[in-house]
Amino acid sequence: MNEITQYYGNVQVTPPVPSKNKRVLKVVGMVLGFAAGSFAVKFALGALGGADGPADAGRYKLVPPASFQSLTLQVDGPRVDAIKQGQNQSGPAQPGTTRVAVVYADQAGTAQLVVSGAAASFRDEDPGAELTTALKGMGLEEAEITTHDAGNPAGGAMRCGTVVIAEGSMPMCMWADHSSLVTVTVPIENEPVTIDALAAQARELRAAMEVSAS
Repeated sequence: MNEITQYYGNVQVTPPVPSKNKRVLKVVGMVLGFAAGSFAVKFALGALGGADGPADAGRYKLVPPASFQSLTLQVDGPRVDAIKQGQNQSGPAQPGTTRVAVVYADQAGTAQLVVSGAAASFRDEDPGAELTTALKGMGLEEAEITTHDAGNPAGGAMRCGTVVIAEGSMPMCMWADHSSLVTVTVPIENEPVTIDALAAQARELRAAMEVSAS
C-alpha cells in the first residue's frame, strides 16, 4: 500500500482555489477514492491474468440503496466527482470491476455519509490484514486501528480508524471480502462521530448494499 502513502504526500490542488470548502472537499474526496481504487487494482483477479482465486470471489455485487437510515442517495455532485477523480488516480479499473462513489444526504441535502469502493472478484487471502495494511499506509499506528464485526453473509472483515490529514480528522471504516472493498466515512466538515457508531452504520449499509450477483 505504499502507493497510498505516496499519494497522500503529493495531494495538490491547482490554484486558484475558489474557496476553502471546495479545496477540502476535493482533497478528501480524492484521498477516499484513491484508497479504495488502489486496493481494488491490487487485488482484482483481472490483475493476475485469469489466475484462479477464492471460490466465492465475485459472488456479490454492490447496489447502493436509494435511501438509508432516512438519508437519500446522491450519485453526482462535486463530492462524488472528487471521489471518482481519486479512484482514477489509482489506475484504470480492472476488467470486471465496478467502482462505486456515492453520498447519502439528509433532507436538507447535506452530506452525512460518503461511500467509496469497488466490486470485483478479489483474491486477497486475508481481507482483515490487508485493510490493516491500508490504514497503516494512511498514517495510522496498529494500536489506532480497530477490528469490528463485518456482518453480512459475504464474510470478510472490517477495520476502522481516524485518519488525520492537513484538512482535519476523518473517521473511516473499511470492509473487504472476496467481492467488494468499501470505505465509509463522514464528511470532514461535519460533527465528529465515534468509531463504534460509524462501524454500526457501515455494517448496516453493507447489509443493504452488498447483494447476490446471481
